[in-house]
Amino acid sequence: MKLLKLTDLVMQVAILAGGLAWYILSDNGYGLFFPYFVIGGWQLASFFIHLWFNPAWLCISYRNAYGKTILWAFIIGLLCYMAVFINLPFIFIYLAALLFISPAFAIWYFIIGITEWSTIRNKELVHLK
Repeated sequence: MKLLKLTDLVMQVAILAGGLAWYILSDNGYGLFFPYFVIGGWQLASFFIHLWFNPAWLCISYRNAYGKTILWAFIIGLLCYMAVFINLPFIFIYLAALLFISPAFAIWYFIIGITEWSTIRNKELVHLK
């Protein structure tokens, strides 16, 4: 699990760095959207993998709060999508808000990962005393 956590953190940083480099080197203004969705997909996949393994060192309270927030964002998205069928265009407001709120989700998940990595490192160092 230690290797999974390290791989997760390294891949998040690599996707972000590669995406920023691609954005800087690309000619179009839309070069940031592809890495934006790739890192979001990576973090969701990582969240569900960690949820499935559920080791003891995970920051369970932080992960639960993150999971509930993502679930509520999904539920609100479904409700806004269903509102389209009764001619209420809330989906556009939802998608615009999600475009700006999603980086906060990404930062939050990265901080959870750093906290868990720190917990793993501290548990290893306890045995050296």
